Amino acid sequence: MLALGIVTLFLTAFTIIYYAYLSNRSERDVSFFLSVSMLSMLLNLCTNAGGGSWLSVVYLVIAVAFLGVGFAVDLRETLTFYTSIGPWFKETFTNTERIGWQILSMAVCPAGIALYFAWYKQKPALAKVCGRCGLFGVLLLGLLLWMILGIVL
Repeated sequence: MLALGIVTLFLTAFTIIYYAYLSNRSERDVSFFLSVSMLSMLLNLCTNAGGGSWLSVVYLVIAVAFLGVGFAVDLRETLTFYTSIGPWFKETFTNTERIGWQILSMAVCPAGIALYFAWYKQKPALAKVCGRCGLFGVLLLGLLLWMILGIVL
């Protein structure tokens, strides 16, 4: 059941990213789906930390249902989102000029945030990438810490 909880966390994170994309690109109001997905993520983390992994089935059903409802909300933007995933991965992981800075910024979160403020005026594109990776690293570190403490405790 713990594996189901972890899979559900990743699926719920994908749902949050998906509805954040729709929120920025679509003319439809998806704030309900986005807020319920965020609440589902928080409750799933608390459930895993509390040892009640059987509730992860409920969060899994919510995430899968919301991903399916996304096609009904805005089909064109949903297809655009799914077709943009491949090029995003290719552009992110084959950019040899920035991949080192991205990895450093994500692995050492304070360094990425510091690089953003240090290069804000001199190198704005690289500063933005380092800042994003630093913030994503903080978020990822918090989620991993919460998951690990939930598994151990």
